[in-house]
Amino acid sequence: MRLSCPLLLAIVGTLSSHAIHHQPSQDTLRFGTPESVGLLSAPLRQLVANITGYQQPANYGGFSHNEMHPIEPSSAVIVGHDRTIVSLFASGNMLLYADANGTELPRGQQLSARPDTIYDLASLTKLFTTIAALREIDTGRLALDQTVASYMPSFAANGKENITILMLLTHTSGFAPDPEPPLYDPVYTTVEQRTAAILNQSLLHAPGSTYLYSDLNFMSLGLLLEHITHKALDELIREYTDPLGMHDTFFNRGNIEGPAFPFYPRMAAEEYQIEVLGSMEPVRPQPVRGTVHDENAWALDGVAGHAGLFSTVEDTAILCQMILNNGTYGGRRILSPEVVDLIFHNFNERFPGNEHGLGFELNQYYTAGPMASLQTASHTGFTGTTMVIDRPSNTFFLLFANRVHPNRNWSSNNVAREALGYWVAKSLGRDVPFPPLR
Repeated sequence: MRLSCPLLLAIVGTLSSHAIHHQPSQDTLRFGTPESVGLLSAPLRQLVANITGYQQPANYGGFSHNEMHPIEPSSAVIVGHDRTIVSLFASGNMLLYADANGTELPRGQQLSARPDTIYDLASLTKLFTTIAALREIDTGRLALDQTVASYMPSFAANGKENITILMLLTHTSGFAPDPEPPLYDPVYTTVEQRTAAILNQSLLHAPGSTYLYSDLNFMSLGLLLEHITHKALDELIREYTDPLGMHDTFFNRGNIEGPAFPFYPRMAAEEYQIEVLGSMEPVRPQPVRGTVHDENAWALDGVAGHAGLFSTVEDTAILCQMILNNGTYGGRRILSPEVVDLIFHNFNERFPGNEHGLGFELNQYYTAGPMASLQTASHTGFTGTTMVIDRPSNTFFLLFANRVHPNRNWSSNNVAREALGYWVAKSLGRDVPFPPLR
């Protein structure tokens, strides 16, 4: 069943969940106290106050562009250690504002966040696409050192014939950050035209010569997976999320608007996109809510390798634990231990500061705070989402937020991400400094 809970649920030992089993097996998540797995509870209590505090307007230095803004209107957080959920809470309002300037809705129209609030994962979608690719590597249908064009010849257009699967997964392909023109440009009128535009993109750098984060890498990877499997990407991802019981994890294929979409009542509001960015933005109800915030993913019918997924922290916790279990969960093998190791292997030694496993970043302070290490895999999403998996301590933590509500230009919630990593480190008994404002 779903949690029925007050605004804040902090250190937990008796909570129930529709996603996390009441009678766990040896490799599934359960709820327990921090002390039951050797953690300190005081830092996790302080974590709740700290994260909740970021919902108050203040000058957070560079994180709020030296202006008075909240960091995020709502968030949900989960912390797991040794297969035990030791903290789960939600705070703030998943729908708060009436316009991009921050006018608050009447109190009766505001909606509180809950632990089962569904957030737009944004670029955390790339990690789910990565898992789908790793499953194809396990079957032998995909090889890291092979070129994309060897599987999908149309990809070779405009100098892309030497890009390998590994380059896509580590952002070393040479792509520009985004397609140009954007896929939602009126020059395109069909999904087929937009797909062709991805395949026809040219390069900014020679393949393998530099690191540059690009959505085009994972747009391309999603198309490649569909090509070699003859299945849609959302179907490929459901093939492992459904057996894991992750039934609150989905794409909104077709960009179904409003209450017609069954998950809509639990979905967090995002940006007043047209008001912030202008008339070139996709025409849809404002604020964006229930359809993918990323405009290029929206233009691809809501399903893409780089963005488009929605989920809850409880659902995504299962994916994290599967990775910490070396590829199994609930007795089901999703990945081999060998491909899980590739998530934590730094393929980007030539590009210091941009350490990267397959799909996941490594050793990134802005995502993991003091928990960052070369064995800490993490990623963020533009909407305010964060996933961190720390292999040495058998710990994961997730922060899902809608920081772009009402306006992407208000803040960066890296300050909250780093603080979360700090309090998790303190609960592990580590002597680390609190992340500074900067």
